[in-house]
Amino acid sequence: MTERLPGLLDGYRALDLTNEIGFTCGKILAAMGVDTIKIEKPGGDAARNIPPFAGGVPNPEKSLYWWAGNTDKQSITLDIETSDGQALFRRLAAKADFVIESFMPGYLDSLGLGYAALRDLNPRSIMTSITPFGQRGDYSQFKGSELIASAMSSVMAGNGDSDRAPLREGPDSIYYLANTAAAAGTAIAHYRRELTGTGQHVDISLQHVSAMRGSVDLFVWEFDKRLIKRIGPFRRNGPRATRWIWPCKDGHVFWTLMTGTVGAPANRALSQWMDELGANNPLRAIENWEKLNLAEITQERLDVMQVAIGAFFLSLTKREIAEEGLRRGINASVVNNSADLLDNPQLTAREYWTELPSPESAIAPKYPKHFILSTETENFVRQRAPMIGEHNDEIYRGELGLTTDKIAELKAAHVI
Repeated sequence: MTERLPGLLDGYRALDLTNEIGFTCGKILAAMGVDTIKIEKPGGDAARNIPPFAGGVPNPEKSLYWWAGNTDKQSITLDIETSDGQALFRRLAAKADFVIESFMPGYLDSLGLGYAALRDLNPRSIMTSITPFGQRGDYSQFKGSELIASAMSSVMAGNGDSDRAPLREGPDSIYYLANTAAAAGTAIAHYRRELTGTGQHVDISLQHVSAMRGSVDLFVWEFDKRLIKRIGPFRRNGPRATRWIWPCKDGHVFWTLMTGTVGAPANRALSQWMDELGANNPLRAIENWEKLNLAEITQERLDVMQVAIGAFFLSLTKREIAEEGLRRGINASVVNNSADLLDNPQLTAREYWTELPSPESAIAPKYPKHFILSTETENFVRQRAPMIGEHNDEIYRGELGLTTDKIAELKAAHVI
């Protein structure tokens, strides 16, 4: 049996106080080896009630959303709004390396558990806060969500068809992006701590991180005072809008008409394939693909070509387009769904999937196994998400030394 390599951050501990806004940061740190303790209110985190559920019946132990966002974590129940809960949290925080939270700015300070208090307990502590608008500014006390951050960062303005309202991305792309930034910021703060001996407060704003994605559009506005309009399944190609997402028999594929010497081989190959299958083919009229210039083609002629291409793709399956397109050099890419991903040969070849059995499910769901691969460390997802308070005994009795009577007293008072 091959010996397990260490994780990138083995030997460190994080206390995870986040809701769904910040789950993934702790999940990433846990996969890198951080001993991550998810702290839930007695009875379980409210996010355990987010659907869908295994078996289709609402159950806080069967939320697939929870399962996906909390792998490799331990769970303890603790009410930090009580004085006893605050005392227990301070004992844990005094020895923790990271604290991750997603409360409204100022909430933890009001409990005496904010960054200043943690720094007094442990100068090496790193607190990472993930909130809709950050720790300061006019909007810092505003509530928010993935949908609101998407709208207020201009991301939503670029999604959807030009003649319809903007659309949100999914699933929770803003949360995921912000959490990867939070995990990276936490790791960088840790690196600095190893050099200086002191921690710091990492401040992640969903709006900030999302707004960075629109840098090119911002430049266009700054220099030309033009707003880039959403155009749905099309893309700007010089003066024309060419389609890039096409429906086919069983889904969609990505392919775009490119001009000049770069696009000529694929365009010529597609035209030949259309001829071989007896499809309507106005592309045949183009004699020299290398000299094709969309600026010299009317939109009407381009539309005729694209209608024919669309009808051709619609007569084929995703697999036919992908396999024959690859053989011919057409460069068409399948728009994969979840079922496609699980069968994807490239992900299988990289051992991307791992099964994590759950006592609440008759099947062992497949999870993405790793965020990164490296030669000297193993940063793998290894453990299913914890059940409510699954590690209470291990932490409260085993680490903090609480007696059976004390634990029973705290449970009766709804502290744990």
